[in-house]
Amino acid sequence: MKALLKKTVLPLMMVLGGVQGVHAEVESEKSLADQFAVHGVLTLSNDYRSRGFSKSDHNPSVQGGLVLTHSSGAYLMLWGASANTPNGGSVEADAILGYVWQLNDNASLDFFYADVNYPGGTGPSPDFGEYGVMYKHNNALLDSDNVSLAAYYSPDYTFSSGNEYYYWGEYSAPIFKNIRGFASVGYTKQDSVEDFNLGVAPDAGQKDYFDYKAGVRIDYKGVTTELAWVDNNIDSNMDMFDGRFYVGVTKQF
Repeated sequence: MKALLKKTVLPLMMVLGGVQGVHAEVESEKSLADQFAVHGVLTLSNDYRSRGFSKSDHNPSVQGGLVLTHSSGAYLMLWGASANTPNGGSVEADAILGYVWQLNDNASLDFFYADVNYPGGTGPSPDFGEYGVMYKHNNALLDSDNVSLAAYYSPDYTFSSGNEYYYWGEYSAPIFKNIRGFASVGYTKQDSVEDFNLGVAPDAGQKDYFDYKAGVRIDYKGVTTELAWVDNNIDSNMDMFDGRFYVGVTKQF
């Protein structure tokens, strides 16, 4: 039940994508204060969707974060969301530590560790840690398009359900002026049906699943509106796994 990616990744990586490495000789010429910057992101949505399913019981959600970046490419992000958490709480709070390696003008690699927490609630702790790497490439196939590929690994996923692997990819391209079309697909796998039932869907009786998202993003005066369909192939009777039309509005600052 990952909070990033997007999401995902999505609002998080939109902020982090602006971090770029610089040469050491340029670094040394900057004052300590000039080497750091703070960025933020705020999203209002009709649902908090993560890896293809709802984490807010199909209710509206507020998500936001602050990112401290260093000109070397290192960053620290604090991020939170209103959610219906696995332990009966109402907040997800994450800390993400990472480094962006700028390969060239069009491509970068983002290495990070996410500490995912669900404060409050009762019963066993669903908190977990996750390692990840994301490759981003602009102007890959068409002018101004974007390709993103990512892999995530948790050695002890939520409710101590063991190894969890998540692979994700997205392609986006301009359609008309400030409107972009996009499509993404993800794949989640755990070691066994028992682990999957404990960590993802109690009644699914499977150990892996696919999720997908497709829609448009509209940028207007610094605000991004996302309209998309989100779904998965989890075989569950729980409403949180039903597909849904998603609307999200994001502002970076």
